Amino acid sequence: MDEGGAEMIRAVVFDMDGLMFDTERLCALAWDEAGRQMGIGPAGYMNQKTLGLTLPMARKVWRATFGEGFDFEELDRLTHAFFSRYYAEKGVPVKPGLYELLDYLKGHHYKIAVASSTQEAEVRKYLTESDVLPYFDAVVGGDRLPASKPAPDIYLKACSELGELPESCMALEDSRNGLLSAIRAGLKAVMIPDQWQPDDEIQALLYAKCGRLDEVIGLLEKEKTG
Repeated sequence: MDEGGAEMIRAVVFDMDGLMFDTERLCALAWDEAGRQMGIGPAGYMNQKTLGLTLPMARKVWRATFGEGFDFEELDRLTHAFFSRYYAEKGVPVKPGLYELLDYLKGHHYKIAVASSTQEAEVRKYLTESDVLPYFDAVVGGDRLPASKPAPDIYLKACSELGELPESCMALEDSRNGLLSAIRAGLKAVMIPDQWQPDDEIQALLYAKCGRLDEVIGLLEKEKTG
């Protein structure tokens, strides 16, 4: 666990996809399958191109790759069908350490929020299905703001809804766009890698890097003792 920084932390803001739930890997598998069915070949690599983007921004990337007439409705239908089959069989894929970290945060009176580029209704659905919604004091989805990550807006909104200054908040992220969003908003950015490892530029800006979510507990304990 690598770390650096200062100033008392009173709140923790979570990203969702790839951080709390193993949805980025599933999305790549879903798009591989959908791409084959749509005649464009396996398209899982598009997940890397759209990490951390809102739906409108992601659609711009798809159009740039496959043309203005790309059939998003069919892609969405096939993707949702894949996820529905998976969840019916195996449930929501919760990342290791999530429940332990949430229990710790609640037990130690930290405020907790989600700041996700995913539409808020979808975010709340995931939180409900994984039985973690009651832990959160604020939920901010990407459709509530005009600018998506890496703009700082979504993290500033989450801090505002928690009633905390950004410098008193820790952000947990797995993507470059998400980390830049948190850093630009002034939060202490902690990376838990999923599909992407930080380059030197991002590494230098991190408050810390952890291997899994429950490692954040040790980070917060160390921060409290100075």
